[in-house]
Amino acid sequence: MQKGLTEVFDVDSVLKTLVLCVLTIGGYLIYKLYVFSNQINKHTEHKIPTLFIVAASMLFVVSLVSLIYGLVNFHDITILRNSISLHVVSSSFDVTWIIMVRNRINLMTQAKKGDALWLNPLATSLFHVIYMQYKINQVTVRNTE
Repeated sequence: MQKGLTEVFDVDSVLKTLVLCVLTIGGYLIYKLYVFSNQINKHTEHKIPTLFIVAASMLFVVSLVSLIYGLVNFHDITILRNSISLHVVSSSFDVTWIIMVRNRINLMTQAKKGDALWLNPLATSLFHVIYMQYKINQVTVRNTE
């Protein structure tokens, strides 16, 4: 199944992914998770539920808008506190989504702990889609050699 991974994911610049994640305040992260999820859902029986994808995406947008509104109205601590609470909920969905994508990519590559292509949980937690794109690029390069 590893050989088929090159047909599932596109090679993309890791630097571009990093820059866009920063410039879009995480919006590109959600976009990449969405793209990865759609690609995974088309090529494996271990689907990521569409309802979950939509809920996590909507929570991210609402949370981001809420945080910006809370920062603009910094003088009202209640608004800021509620914004932060919503952000915690949104972040838990995002982390869950990242874990789901990571686990499915590991299944698709048939990578085990310690393998070169295995998505490390700590690195995935710290660098999210940037690290995933790096590993996807590695799989693609290995398969073309």
